[in-house]
Amino acid sequence: MLKKLFSLVFVFAAISVPPAAYSLQLAALSGHELPAAAVVPAPPAPVSAAPRSCRPFLLEVAVGGVDETVLIERACTPENEPVWALTVALRGKAGASVRVSSENYPAEKAALEKRFKSMVAQGISQADADFIVLKTGPELARAAAPAEKAEILAAAVLALKAHLSQL
Repeated sequence: MLKKLFSLVFVFAAISVPPAAYSLQLAALSGHELPAAAVVPAPPAPVSAAPRSCRPFLLEVAVGGVDETVLIERACTPENEPVWALTVALRGKAGASVRVSSENYPAEKAALEKRFKSMVAQGISQADADFIVLKTGPELARAAAPAEKAEILAAAVLALKAHLSQL
């Protein structure tokens, strides 16, 4: 009985005492002294920030079943920085599309990215859908004629960028 009690006390003491203190207690009981432990400093924490993780995706958004297709895209640079873009295209008409990318407009980058992120999270707002359907869509339809295509598409890109960069 006494042997079981001693073994239980020993097990409890071994579990509840940290390993460094346990080895010191054993050394004291055995009559041996342990050499003084050298204090080793912990390695310094890395100075660089945590690496960014950018995951590209492509999201097609319906805007009321009309002729316009809206794509919201997040691409990644080689430095793992996100690049957001919105593309509006006419269905079935090649070359009739406009694209606004946060990479192309550094002055409006924050506002554009905020707007694109809210579109992904909450859907396209009524004001944005109206602008796409009532302003951008007709410009794309007009650009289908090859005579003034470049000028019309450039004006449509600037108008869409100006609308999306408003906060």
